[in-house]
Amino acid sequence: MMAIGASVEISSAYRTKAELQNATDAAALAAARVYRDSQSAEAAQGVAASTFAAAKPRDVSAILQPIVIDAAAGTIDARASARVQTQFAGLISTSYDSLPISSTARSIAGATAQGRDLEVSLMLDITISMNQNSGSPNLTKLQAMKQAALNFVSTVIQDQQTPHRSRAALVPFSSAVNVLTKFNAVTNTSPTGAWTSVVERSGPSAFTDDPPGAGAYFPSYRNKHGSALSPNSMIAKLERNRSSNIPVNAGVLPLTPNKTTLTNAINALAADGTTAGHIGTAWSWYTLSPRWASVWTGAAPAAYDTTRTEKVAILMSDFDYNVYYQSANGDMNAQARALCANMKAAGVTVYTIGFQVDPNLPDAVELFHNCASDPTKAIAAQTGAELIAAYQTLAQMVRATVASPVRLAR
Repeated sequence: MMAIGASVEISSAYRTKAELQNATDAAALAAARVYRDSQSAEAAQGVAASTFAAAKPRDVSAILQPIVIDAAAGTIDARASARVQTQFAGLISTSYDSLPISSTARSIAGATAQGRDLEVSLMLDITISMNQNSGSPNLTKLQAMKQAALNFVSTVIQDQQTPHRSRAALVPFSSAVNVLTKFNAVTNTSPTGAWTSVVERSGPSAFTDDPPGAGAYFPSYRNKHGSALSPNSMIAKLERNRSSNIPVNAGVLPLTPNKTTLTNAINALAADGTTAGHIGTAWSWYTLSPRWASVWTGAAPAAYDTTRTEKVAILMSDFDYNVYYQSANGDMNAQARALCANMKAAGVTVYTIGFQVDPNLPDAVELFHNCASDPTKAIAAQTGAELIAAYQTLAQMVRATVASPVRLAR
């Protein structure tokens, strides 16, 4: 029995060593990114310690030694150690009262050390179903999405915007997209009262990132909701009878590096309306398109150049799109497919976060998987807790594409 118990403890120690190694890797990578951008050894030490503390095994007392920075060689060394307490092994010999484990990681700055700028657009589903429980205790879908988006922004948007910029845009959507003060610029008309939302356009510019202009302006939701189309007659009737603008105050926020602005906009989101996801998809692209520079005054996207700027669209929804307005374009799913294909062809990396995607809805499943740039960029979540975790995983993936100047050696 002692031998069996000891073998279990030794196996556990090996697992803990792997977890310790992952934490050390993360600390080395985080320190390298910060040191590359700031040239501050103190800042690098600080982020290494905080990253290690968040990632280290919880059931052992682990220590990260001060990292060693070799600026000339472009390396950062991180070393950690811990002892795993035992019970059965200690009965065999007092030498095994605890088992020592250690880990090392070296981050090596390479040809990508200069990094790239990041522009990311978050498409956020704020339809009425987001008021439902998320499957996690005391957490609605909307609350989970807000927390997930806040965590994402905190991770991805750098406090120091030199030598590289990281900016995010927000595109909340439901039955339409609210463009707020940009209504005149994109429709070539003045708003009526508080009606500042728009729907999809038709014609040659329907599935492009053409800027608004002659033949490429957007119809207003106020003028089009009365002829809403949907495979579901009840959904169509709901839109046709609506008497106020939607989303009410949640408007498109163009690219910004300001975390406070992003945080306030996310916290203010409220859920209502049906699911015109193709419109949200389109506007996610527009917030990243350099062709829209004249519209996004002061927040102009960079040129399409993947050597200098990584452009990322993150499409979050259950992908059960159910309303559209321009019959000449095909239904909402056909429109979303065309937009995703053209956005990717333009040089935008597309991630999808499918929140409780119904496996019995072929269009929803297809959009979730095929809008993403590749299978690794389609992330599923079934509960609010999983959604929060998915965004955090995605934040690390996005940061790695632009901010990681290192590879690991052990």
